[in-house]
Amino acid sequence: LDLTLVRNLVDNSPDPTRTRARSVLASRLPADRSRVLNRYRLTPSQTGDIDRGRAVFGRACATCHRIGDLGTVVGPDISDTRTKTADMLLNDILDPNAAIDANYVVFNAATRDGRITSGLIASESAEAILLRQAEGRDEIIPRANLENLQSTGKSLMPEGLENDISPGEMADLLTFLKQGRYRDAGVPLPAVTP
Repeated sequence: LDLTLVRNLVDNSPDPTRTRARSVLASRLPADRSRVLNRYRLTPSQTGDIDRGRAVFGRACATCHRIGDLGTVVGPDISDTRTKTADMLLNDILDPNAAIDANYVVFNAATRDGRITSGLIASESAEAILLRQAEGRDEIIPRANLENLQSTGKSLMPEGLENDISPGEMADLLTFLKQGRYRDAGVPLPAVTP
């Protein structure tokens, strides 16, 4: 199960499904963010590999982010990371709910036929809302079928990426985010500083 589905099952499903999901999926629930951040914090001597980082980006980030020709535009534009330190990027990746741009808050839409769908509100009219989901999937929900629309107060980017990205892979990812576009453009590479 992907992290978004896990989060929806443990946070948004009705009881007794929510209680059972929390029990069965306990190992997939995100750990305390401060502990995770400390475990992944880079040291000045750590360097990653751009090509391995590009592969990690393709596997773990490209469903919602785009850099160059890789990925899908759903979440915020992260193609220009020159103003962010590696530690700032690490915080954004591992603690995505610490600071959320209002345009990227997830909404849950409950329909009259009993379905619950989550996503970003990409557009809305008097007739329908359009929810944008990972991989650029869009779901149009007619207002006549909408029972409830509620903000989760959380980012579309799920917590818990540490379950899928090792500390070494994170160093590679951060190196790709900081240096990949420079190398691809033939520009001298800047240092990756924590």
